[in-house]
Amino acid sequence: MTASARHSASTTRTETTKRRVFPIEEVLRWAIRDELPKRRLDPSITQAPSLPSVHPMWGNGLFTRVDNWSREPGMPLALGECHPDAEVIEAEIRNLDAEALDLAPYQIGHGLGPQCEVERISRLVRRDVIAWLITYAKKGGRPDLGEHVMCEPALSANGKVTVWRTVSTLCGTDLHGKPLFITSDKVAVSKGDARDTGLFCKLHWTRNADDVAEDRARYAVWHAALAHLTERLSGLSSVEVRAPIAPATPWISQPTPPAALQRLIPANDTDLPPARHPAQRPRPRPASAVRHIDPATYPLVA
Repeated sequence: MTASARHSASTTRTETTKRRVFPIEEVLRWAIRDELPKRRLDPSITQAPSLPSVHPMWGNGLFTRVDNWSREPGMPLALGECHPDAEVIEAEIRNLDAEALDLAPYQIGHGLGPQCEVERISRLVRRDVIAWLITYAKKGGRPDLGEHVMCEPALSANGKVTVWRTVSTLCGTDLHGKPLFITSDKVAVSKGDARDTGLFCKLHWTRNADDVAEDRARYAVWHAALAHLTERLSGLSSVEVRAPIAPATPWISQPTPPAALQRLIPANDTDLPPARHPAQRPRPRPASAVRHIDPATYPLVA
């Protein structure tokens, strides 16, 4: 082996050992929050044509003078230059095609019923995928899924729960002479008592199925974008990108693992102090039975 070959092999081993292994969430956080603000003239990665759903703070640019304050005169080179891998990550985020993300494996409508408009909600949420990637890369965490479907009793004008009763009204008869009734809900004037099972209150949905689907779709788009970037960023020189650590479908409950039953027989644990029992008084001895001797059968008695 020549000297140049040995030098090339040692250089390859050195460069290989320098690659750090991080999940995609940490890689984006390192690039967007720590490296890209080091550039003096920092072109934003959100300079694509603005959409109605994009907030003005994103449309005006990602990295403003507040983000790269340390590059202003006085500390011009305090943090060094931007890492080349960070610029590669920026280019991949800028070229991300939101429409190409496959959301079918995420089962956004799981348990929400057929009336939930999953396709429409997913189409609206896709447009903000770059903004959500940048947001959670800078502040950490992941999109909030919120709560499940929630409702509360509908209130009347006086702020109290309105109680209703289903009333049947006779409206005529059919061809066979049987009476026909029309049922309608009316406010119950007499509230009745605990035996009246016909009273009910109407519900007001504070969080419906579409709200839950919107949070799920935002999470699914964010996670699908992370998985896509993981494949695209496999050739970085300093970082080895791994799959996202966030679960793909946290709204689908996994089967509960079998729990071990507690042992009913107490274990002989030597670390436990000896059990202390209360002292008990000795039981009194029972009196002996009285012996009756017949003089006729006793030889000494005469």
